[in-house]
Amino acid sequence: MTTAKDNPELPSATFTMSDGRQLHLYGSFSGTPHWPFEAVKHEVAFSHLRWHALRREWVVYSAHRQTRTFKPPTDACPFCPTAPDGEIPVRDFSVAVFDNRFSSFQKDPPAPAPIPGLDLQVQRAAGNCEVIVYSTDHNASIATLSQERRELVVRVWGERIRALMQMPAVQVVMPFENRGEEAGVTLHHPHGQIYAYSYVPPIIQSMAQSFREGYDIAKLTALATYEVAQTENAAAMVPPFARFPYEVWIVPKRFRPSPGDLNPKEVSDCASLLATVAKSYDTFFGRVCPYVMIVYASPRGMEDYFPFHIQFYPLLRSPQKLKFVAGCELGAGSFLVDILPETAAQSLRDVRIEDMS
Repeated sequence: MTTAKDNPELPSATFTMSDGRQLHLYGSFSGTPHWPFEAVKHEVAFSHLRWHALRREWVVYSAHRQTRTFKPPTDACPFCPTAPDGEIPVRDFSVAVFDNRFSSFQKDPPAPAPIPGLDLQVQRAAGNCEVIVYSTDHNASIATLSQERRELVVRVWGERIRALMQMPAVQVVMPFENRGEEAGVTLHHPHGQIYAYSYVPPIIQSMAQSFREGYDIAKLTALATYEVAQTENAAAMVPPFARFPYEVWIVPKRFRPSPGDLNPKEVSDCASLLATVAKSYDTFFGRVCPYVMIVYASPRGMEDYFPFHIQFYPLLRSPQKLKFVAGCELGAGSFLVDILPETAAQSLRDVRIEDMS
C-alpha cells in the first residue's frame, strides 16, 4: 500500500495565535504572522453532547456559535491577508489551516454538568474544528484554483487527518466544504472545514458497517453508465443510489484509507476531478452551483476496509430550483429524487467545460 511517506515532503509552518489557537501554513507564504492580543482575545466557551434517545445519536450544543462572524463585507473578510485583525495576517499564502474560533468541539473540554430534572446522557464535546482556506483570492473556488493548488489542498486534507487522529479522543476526521449561501455559507472566501469527532457519527457508522461486510466502492468506477469523468487512478461518477439530483462521488480505483495515503499520481487525478465536478455543475446549471462536499476517510481502527472518497451534494435540481430536504426526508430519512442517476450521469457527461482558470 502507498503511504504518506512515499509522497514528497509537505512544506509547512505552524504559529500560535495570541489566544492559543494554532495556524498552519502549507506551501509558500510571505511574512511572519502577528496578532494584536486585543484583536483576537475572546472568552472560552465549551460545547457539550446530549444523547438523542429516539434517534440514538449525539447532538452537539455550542451556544457560543450564535455570535460567529456572519456575512462581513469583502474588505473585512477575516480570511483575506489584507483584512484588519484577520485570522491569517501574512502578505500571501498557499493554503492555511487554523483552529476555528467558534469551534463546535474543544481539545480538552471539562465534563458537562447533568441536565437538571432529566435522566439524560451528557458528554464532553471533545475533538477539534479547523478552517482550511484554499487561497488568498477572495473570489476563487475549487473550480478556479490551479491544478497545483488543488493538489496541495488534497495533500493538506491528508496531513490534517493524520495530525488530528493523533489526539487520543478523536475517532474520525471529516473535511468538508459548504459552497454558496444556499448551503449555509456566511463567509464567501474560498474555504472548507475539518471536523475531528470523539465518536463515529451515525452516517459514518452505517457506511463502515457496509465496508466491513465487504462492499467495494471501487467497483462503481467501472460502471460506464454512471461515469461523469475518468482518469487513470480515479473516477467521478453518479452513484446508482444517489439521494440528491446530480450527486457525484470521486472514488480512487485502488483502496486508500485516507487522502494522506494517495501516491502523487492519485493526488493529481483526484485534484483534477475536483475541478471537473465543480466546473461541470457551474456549466450545467449556468450559474454558480451551491453544494456540500464531504471528504470521507477511515475512522480509527477501520483502516483496512473503510476507503477514502469524496461525495458532492449539489443543492440545485435545475438552474432556478433548489433541492430542499422535505418533511418525509427529514422525518423518515427516506429521500425522494426527481432525476434518475443514469440521466444525471449522462447530462453531466455531456457538459462541455469552459476554461474557468
